[in-house]
Amino acid sequence: MIKDYRILLFIGLLGMVFLGLAIRKGFDEDYIRYQKAYYEALGEDFPGPVVKQVNVKTPSSMLVDRCQSCHIGASNPGAKDFDMPLTTHPPIVPGAQEDPHDFNKIGCAICHDGSSRDLDMHLAHGEAHGWIAPLLNGKMAQSSCVRCHAMESGHLAGAEVYELGRELFLEKACWGCHTIAGVSTSSQAPELTDAGGKFSFDYLYESIVHPKANDENSKMPKFDWVHDHDTVFALATYLKGQQKSKLRSDDTAPIGYIKPKADEVRISEASVDAGRALFAGVPFEGSINRGGCVNCHAFRSDDGQLAGGNIGPELTWAIRNRGEDWVKDHIVNSRKHAPDSIMPTFKDYNDAELDSLVMFLSTFGYKLSADSEGQKLYDTYCVSCHGEDMNGQGIVSAMLDPYPRDFSRHQFVVAYEDRFKNSILNGVSGTAMPAWKNVLTEGEIETLIEFIKDKTLDEQKKNFKRMEVSLPKIGDDDRRDWKNKGKVVEAGDVERGEAAFQQACTSCHGKLANGKGPNAYNLQHPLPRNLLNKEFMNQEGMTDERLYQSILLGVAGTPMPSHDHLSDQTIIDIIAFIRGNTEEAK
Repeated sequence: MIKDYRILLFIGLLGMVFLGLAIRKGFDEDYIRYQKAYYEALGEDFPGPVVKQVNVKTPSSMLVDRCQSCHIGASNPGAKDFDMPLTTHPPIVPGAQEDPHDFNKIGCAICHDGSSRDLDMHLAHGEAHGWIAPLLNGKMAQSSCVRCHAMESGHLAGAEVYELGRELFLEKACWGCHTIAGVSTSSQAPELTDAGGKFSFDYLYESIVHPKANDENSKMPKFDWVHDHDTVFALATYLKGQQKSKLRSDDTAPIGYIKPKADEVRISEASVDAGRALFAGVPFEGSINRGGCVNCHAFRSDDGQLAGGNIGPELTWAIRNRGEDWVKDHIVNSRKHAPDSIMPTFKDYNDAELDSLVMFLSTFGYKLSADSEGQKLYDTYCVSCHGEDMNGQGIVSAMLDPYPRDFSRHQFVVAYEDRFKNSILNGVSGTAMPAWKNVLTEGEIETLIEFIKDKTLDEQKKNFKRMEVSLPKIGDDDRRDWKNKGKVVEAGDVERGEAAFQQACTSCHGKLANGKGPNAYNLQHPLPRNLLNKEFMNQEGMTDERLYQSILLGVAGTPMPSHDHLSDQTIIDIIAFIRGNTEEAK
């Protein structure tokens, strides 16, 4: 019995110890220690701990802000030499005689995020795993100005980094892919109207520097300028400021609401100088800088010096290759010519802006001397897409769909010699391959072809021969009538062709015939053809005989295999189905 009392006594004493430790911890909270240090630095007696709380009304709830329980000297100019977190908050509006931001009204979390209800420093700074709004330090906090102030245009003192990010969003042509309500209307990439409400600053910064870090399927290019910290920091600050939840009303904005300006200056008269400014992504005579082609595309000066980005094809020859009308149409809607193009849709350009860009591109006149050798021709005109090793993996190839042709596959080079030359002369519709007949002479093209052959073919490879087959005519004996039943070829039937296509072709070309079948991306370059690409499928050289040969024999130098197990009638039916998908688009 005595033993039992001893156990109870021990448990009671242990409870008292824990209670004492808990009480002691309660009097040793971070904010209490900081308040003691603050009054000691002031040379005053500590009046006792106080939880300083500011309540800020928001459209959805009341924001409880206890940050100044630790940051107790934020509003005291006499604390400017104190250590953090006791020191005076630096001026938000530089040069102002009286800063309009009253921390007793707005608190801290309006600008800095974090978890403002918490008194524990780790939690209050939003460092808990998975917290959606980590602390915004220093100039990051400029992203929060938009919560109260209209930041769509004009200037706001103290928000220079945010404003630089807004300018860079236009200069770097981000607007060409991403929508931000009131700024851009493009739809080729995720909308960013609420980017700051959904993602942390660090997430946005990382997504700019390493586009595939958070989405391995991202098509966003990795631009050269991502190595400049100041540029990325400003852009991330601007994007963090894109939040749908705002305090922009007379009764919720802690320091009032400034209405945005609606003025937008546009280029109204076409000129080479205006086109140059658009290409570079800079304002022209006060116009908004809706440009930035140079971020993706390179060009050559008159002496051949290359400048610009390496994301898309070089534009030195664009007008000579394609013509003015084609270039204008492509700027407005690139998918009109290549349905799988990732080039942004710049549909917001007016006629004067389009004409200005074309006028500027027309000033590019660089050309090699007439006696240039094959290596020089290839390095100047071909290497950026087809690569130094001629394997179709040039510096810009990753952003092209379909990929450039792989010349290292000798079967293609030998099997389609006539087509090879025609592709260089007239280009390949529906792809990034342009016509070079207005830039290169036939002699230069012959030199180029011979150079490619010499680099990719040895004597044995040069002896490769492709079978010759002809498209059967209606009434011809079917090639697969091996039981001699008298089967003859009839006109192609679309319904039978669709059924056969679903059985024999969808694993690579997809059920929609768009080249995106389940096995497509496991194949070696080049990927399966998009059979819905009307520009490619309706070009002059894309005859039924060529389709028949490609299905029956396969396509030399590609993963497309022979389908000689199919009857002639089945192949003719499949061709009818393929044609039915593109006939209406002619």
